[in-house]
Amino acid sequence: MGEIVRIGVFYDGTWFAYLSDFYATAHPRAARIALDGFHDALRWHVHTETGHALDDCVVHEAHYVRGRIETPAASFDAVLAAAGVTRHDLPLHGGKEKGVDVHFALEVWERATTAPLQWVVLVTGDADFTPLAARLTGRGVRVLVPVVDAGLPAGSDAPPPAWTPRTAAPLRAAATVTPAFDTLFAPADREDYPLRRPFVRSNGAVASPVGSPRGRRRGTVTGWRAGQPHGFITDSRGGSWFASRDELPEGRAMLPTGTPVSFTGSPAPSPGRKYPRAFSIRPE
Repeated sequence: MGEIVRIGVFYDGTWFAYLSDFYATAHPRAARIALDGFHDALRWHVHTETGHALDDCVVHEAHYVRGRIETPAASFDAVLAAAGVTRHDLPLHGGKEKGVDVHFALEVWERATTAPLQWVVLVTGDADFTPLAARLTGRGVRVLVPVVDAGLPAGSDAPPPAWTPRTAAPLRAAATVTPAFDTLFAPADREDYPLRRPFVRSNGAVASPVGSPRGRRRGTVTGWRAGQPHGFITDSRGGSWFASRDELPEGRAMLPTGTPVSFTGSPAPSPGRKYPRAFSIRPE
């Protein structure tokens, strides 16, 4: 056995939630990313990029950082645990994330420099992490930032997706390599691929990011003050949504914090907005 190549995978939870919805609802694959299969795809990429033996390319650790409600979806927690991903739960403030970016950057830096890690994978598109990527590469750590290629597979007749998760140009420039997610996943389409597949079909109802709901999401009101025309909902996967009283049943002006709800909507925020908007909100 040769020298072990240690890979660390760090998930910006909010961005990854949008990415997962994109692949499930807008991409031709129409399936969610399987975390263990994604980790194997990263191992395969590092193996081919460096020439190290596949068995020597190891996902040493993985971390998922996100602001979350006190009782997030147990099913997703089980998925994280099964894939060996360490959760970092930060409390929400009025339905909004605060301090998550700082925690994410500190966790990446500490693990990359003390493990140490030869490769760091940043599953995010946020330009705020550009200095982090630049500092890591300056220390000789190879930084991989997967990006979304809005194109379609060769020969596809489907229209291009109306929305894709974006990766900020400065972050791309600071990274060592920026392979498209589809490039990472492509080897698994071969019959002789020896590792786990990076996609799993989901039977759960999801809402289309192009605005045509195919099911209802579920969540909890996590911030709505009396007299305010709007509040926030946290969905069952930890995502924050803007909620307006205009989307409530007739006669309701607000919903108390802690109210379980179902709703529809696109996971993509409207231009200039930080949070996606919930539509057709119904107390459960």
